[in-house]
Amino acid sequence: MLGKEIEAKITSLREIDWRSLRFDFAIIFAPGTLERAPHSYIAAIQIPERLEAKIERTVGDNFKNVSIIRVREALKSAANILAGIGDAVRGISIVTILSGLLVLAGAIAAGRRRRVYDAVVLKVLGATRTVVLQAFLLEYCILGAATGLTAAVIGTVAAWGVASLLMGMPWYFEILPVLGTILLCIFVTLVAGFYGTWRAMGQKASPLLRNE
Repeated sequence: MLGKEIEAKITSLREIDWRSLRFDFAIIFAPGTLERAPHSYIAAIQIPERLEAKIERTVGDNFKNVSIIRVREALKSAANILAGIGDAVRGISIVTILSGLLVLAGAIAAGRRRRVYDAVVLKVLGATRTVVLQAFLLEYCILGAATGLTAAVIGTVAAWGVASLLMGMPWYFEILPVLGTILLCIFVTLVAGFYGTWRAMGQKASPLLRNE
């Protein structure tokens, strides 16, 4: 400390959240260690912007050796940057979700002909419309759950990598977005699958089987 070696014993460790913007220090000594060392006092206040000039004049007139440093502009700039990053991430997420939904819809549409054939065969074998519809909807539900679970796992791993490895920020697992992703995939898959299955149920058996 100021060219002088100070021997101390580490008694505890703590975690500091620097995002709180509060005054804090990486190392704290026990009382009686640094009292004789040169030091300064620091304080932080938050006041309305319209009172800043008045407070500065009052402090400057009464305390000549006090320095005032404004951080409002820096905080606004940092907030704007973080907001821009958040908007970009949300935009990319929306595009990714829409792309995934389009791919899922395309996969369902590509299997429509097989669904029609399966529905016709099941009806010929004596299955009722309700049984066929329930079987297809169960298949779509499993497909949507698998798709949502895969998307949730990939998204969670990506979020952990960006927060922990790229930005050095603590990362916390949130269960609600994961469940929301899975439920959304199931819902979209069921809606698209129900529409395709309902149309397949209306197909006549004789023209299709005659062409096979």
